[in-house]
Amino acid sequence: MKINLTRVAAAGLAVAIGIGAVGLGATSATAAVGDWTPNGTPEPYYIYDFDGVLQNGTTVLHYDDGFVASPSPTDVEARFAAAPADAEGVWVFIAPKGKETSIADWSSKIDFGLLVPGPDNRVLQPTASMAQFPATTFGAVKAAGGDYSLGFAFTKNNGVTFVGMGAYNTVHVVAGTGDYTYDVPQQIPGGGGSDPVGGTGEIGITTAVAGPVDGALSLTVPSGAKATLGNPTLDADGRSISTGSLPTFSVTDERFVSKPGWTVNTTVADFGSGSNSVPASALGIVPSIGASSTSSGVSKATFLAGAQSSSLFAEAVAGSGIGQTDLSGALTFTAPKGTPAGTYTSTMTVTLVSK
Repeated sequence: MKINLTRVAAAGLAVAIGIGAVGLGATSATAAVGDWTPNGTPEPYYIYDFDGVLQNGTTVLHYDDGFVASPSPTDVEARFAAAPADAEGVWVFIAPKGKETSIADWSSKIDFGLLVPGPDNRVLQPTASMAQFPATTFGAVKAAGGDYSLGFAFTKNNGVTFVGMGAYNTVHVVAGTGDYTYDVPQQIPGGGGSDPVGGTGEIGITTAVAGPVDGALSLTVPSGAKATLGNPTLDADGRSISTGSLPTFSVTDERFVSKPGWTVNTTVADFGSGSNSVPASALGIVPSIGASSTSSGVSKATFLAGAQSSSLFAEAVAGSGIGQTDLSGALTFTAPKGTPAGTYTSTMTVTLVSK
């Protein structure tokens, strides 16, 4: 179907308009009003050429060619929805995205005409051609290109006051030429007054919490726990060196109220093999805290030599150490030069003390 051309723009481009009773041969039907892309336009905004062919969104629309808009994807002569009661005129605009309702922020605009009083004040075929805009204001858009909103809006006070949105769409302007493409409208799920397909809500929840009570502080060392150091080798000084690791032992602190903290100390007896002995200081220990621990704020000694006197292995200061702390350590035994061969044994005593 051909578009009804009822006047010619000042720039010489044929522009089809139809506002109220002015449009010739226009149908009275319009597309359903709803939520459309881009989000914020009250109606879809489809673009047709002057032969009434719907543009598909991928074809480049040339700056000098003529185009008009319709709310229908099948009827170029469909009218847009009625204007607000206080609207006096219609302006076609191109604006930065998000600035559609701010006349002062529009990049360029043209006066599309006065509204005809009466119940049928619905816009027909607003122009969608780029050449329609004044060169003085559209020049910056043409030079820079980019994404804009193209559409029309209702105004009063000679186009100064915005009173309502007609419809618009996103256009992608080619820098330097003013050619453009546009996004074919899509209805947003749940819009247009249809039954909702989703939603959110809030439910208040109130619960009582019983006050915490202190539990116990305990130490767990596996039954029969043993550390065996093997594969002895002689170093450059002729000393026998062997390595191993401590089995994991655990501190559990369930004193959730007082949280006084705790200390783990260790003592090591001298090593003996028959009548031969090696002092406890021959054992070096590098403590470690297991990754499976649930406590926080626990610190450990960097290194300690096994000694008959108590040595700090790990500790939790007041306010920390609640939960389970798994402890272990790397062992290195360095026998003094000349120590007779044999199997030497000792015992480590682990003591947990509350702060």
